[in-house]
Formats: sequence, C-alpha cells, structure tokens
Amino acid sequence: MTAPDADVPHLTGPDATAPKRRGRPADVDPERVALLALRHFAERGYEETTMDDIAALAGIGRRTLFRYFPSKPALVWGGIEPVVGRMHEVLDAPSDGRPVAAVLAEAVTAAFTLPPEAEEATRRRLTLMGTHPALVGFGVTAMGADRDLLIGFLSSRLGADAQALRVQVLADALSAAIFSALVWWASHDDGPPAPTVVAALADLLRGL
Repeated sequence: MTAPDADVPHLTGPDATAPKRRGRPADVDPERVALLALRHFAERGYEETTMDDIAALAGIGRRTLFRYFPSKPALVWGGIEPVVGRMHEVLDAPSDGRPVAAVLAEAVTAAFTLPPEAEEATRRRLTLMGTHPALVGFGVTAMGADRDLLIGFLSSRLGADAQALRVQVLADALSAAIFSALVWWASHDDGPPAPTVVAALADLLRGL
C-alpha cells in the first residue's frame, strides 16, 4: 500500500484565515488534493477521514478545500467532468457512416485513456464507489450527464425521438454497462480502463 503522501508533495496555500481575495488560489491543484485524499482513504478509511484531515494533509486551509470540494463525496466524484467532456468531443462530431458500436468504442477510448496519475485516482475513486453504495447515490446527477449525452447520440444515429423507448432503454443500458465495467476494472484489471469498457460495450451491443 502506498503511503498517502509518498509520491505527491504537500501543497502550499493560504490557511483557513488568510484568504482575502476572491477566486481560487493559483498554487492549488485540485486533482493532486484529490489524489492525496484518495490515498489517505485507502490507508486510514473513508469514514474515518474528515475534511479537516484532508486540508491538513494537503497543506491548505479548510475554506480553500471547500471551494474545490464541498464534501467528501464531491471529492470522490470530482474527476468525471473531463471524462464526459472527452466523450462529448467524439459523440458530437458529424456522423461519418460508421456503426454505432464503433463510434461508442472510440468515445470510450478517448474518455478513459488516462495519464498514470489520473489512472491511479480513477481506480481509487471507483474502488470506493464499489464498496460504499451511498457514493453511487451521490453521483446520480453526474451519471445523468453521461446518460443525457448517450440519449442525444443514439437519437441522432438511430433516427428516433429522444423519448422513444428504444433510445431511453439503450442509453440506460450503456450508461450502466460503462459504470459496471469501470468498477470491475478498478478491482480486477491492472491495465488501463478503456479496453475493459470497450469489451463490455461490445458484449452489450452484439447484434445491434
């Protein structure tokens, strides 16, 4: 088990009483704060760690931490926005006649091809989600953005209304499959996540 701060330096920043200006301090990297916290959760326990513990570990003030992450669940889910953004770039591109499954595979590969530090944080986030069901409930809104993206793509490619039964069910199935594959990957696969998710979608879409 890697110690919580073995490879990531403590961050410097204003303490809880110092900030006077508006905006976020320039020297705080939220993903590094998240990775420190995620390592600490693995070492000391998610429930046992407080936001004050995280602020002290990162070397930043409590108010600064809450500007980035208003709660521990928000910290765990904090890495989803860029993933959805990369999926958007592929799924929103003009159709080139390729099958739906091929475009989805490209989108998933783009979304989940991660640098090593982000891959570690993603694995730790998903491991927590797999063992703390309440975290999944917290992320329903975040997962809804992924579902809405899939609904728009499927509606366009299948020539069906976004509220059509086929579109709604397929979007739910794809969204659930992506999340399920990622949680499985976090605990069972030492490689990158994209191939696992692509394989899961291929199984789901076989025959579409």
